Amino acid sequence: LLIVIVVIGILAGITVVAFNGVTARANATSAEAAASSVLKKAQAYNAEENGFPTTPGALTGAGAQTESYGLTGVTFTTGTVSTTEPAGPSVLQFYTCDDALGTQVAYWDYEATGANKWTTTITGTCTNPTYVGS
Repeated sequence: LLIVIVVIGILAGITVVAFNGVTARANATSAEAAASSVLKKAQAYNAEENGFPTTPGALTGAGAQTESYGLTGVTFTTGTVSTTEPAGPSVLQFYTCDDALGTQVAYWDYEATGANKWTTTITGTCTNPTYVGS
């Protein structure tokens, strides 16, 4: 009986570890997809407005919702640049670039190692990104 209990405990431990890995991969994929969606909407904004957005509100605000670049399902961090894990994979950081020539978005990479797992992606030209805490 003791051997059966030990085997069940080992199998339960393996299951928990495997589940955590699957969850991390799913969150990482979701966060990357959210960032990609923002960059695509920023490109649409650039095509229609002749410049990249300088605030996240340009994509998420009430006026944007009737435009092709209207963005839903994503929120942006506020205040100062954070180095901690966000509330979920759809929470991103927004950066504007010099002369509105591009947009940079950071998402939390749930599979990365290290303390600060924010990973940036860029559309357009972005040599000097500035964080915009909406």
